[in-house]
Amino acid sequence: MQPYQPQPQQFQPQFQAQPQMAQPHMPPPQQQWSGPPPGLVAPLGPPERVPDGVRIGALVVLGIALVGLSAFGGYEVAFYGGNKLQILLWFLPAIIAMLAMTAILQSTVYSVRSDGWVLEGTGVLGRQGIALTRLTSVTATAAGRAVQLVLRDDVARLTIDTKTLHKAGPAVLDVVGRAVWAGHAQGRYALPRTVAAVWGMPTRDDAPARGKAGATGRALAVVGLLLLGTVAGVVLALA
Repeated sequence: MQPYQPQPQQFQPQFQAQPQMAQPHMPPPQQQWSGPPPGLVAPLGPPERVPDGVRIGALVVLGIALVGLSAFGGYEVAFYGGNKLQILLWFLPAIIAMLAMTAILQSTVYSVRSDGWVLEGTGVLGRQGIALTRLTSVTATAAGRAVQLVLRDDVARLTIDTKTLHKAGPAVLDVVGRAVWAGHAQGRYALPRTVAAVWGMPTRDDAPARGKAGATGRALAVVGLLLLGTVAGVVLALA
């Protein structure tokens, strides 16, 4: 396998000075903003972070809602019965709460963008981002053909579907690939094979398949709340 060779750097100087005027006593030329490189956005500044208090509060509210809504669904099914469509409608609010809670726990984002240094996207709790120059871990989760990348810096993490990353454009895909490869080359983490396959990067013989993303434990906790509420609802209906 050929070594991974990132594409030529796409960053261009952001300012272009006009030629000096030949006339004496003229003021120095003004600099003109040439815009960000194609496919990237203007500098984003420090990454947006979701405050811990906001995240914990949202998880508590959603957890209570999930138990209550699933109990309602379980009660309705046990007491009235119904066809598959009715069962789905009774549990639909609980499913929505479960998906929202899972997205917050995994810091899943969509509509990603980057300025070359910061990667950010929109999640359930708004905009949030990470510093690409400070990646400390890169892992992946997979379900069928869907692959999600879990990128962590020294403060936060983002979970991004590879399809979402491709939709952001070649420039964003390239700068994220550069950052992922830089962290691996500097020994900050071992590049999992699933992650390397996104960019066609080589891996070590002892490279993990996906790395430890921690998504399984979170998913089991959310499903546990769903089952807890459902059982409670069934018990109430049969009592």
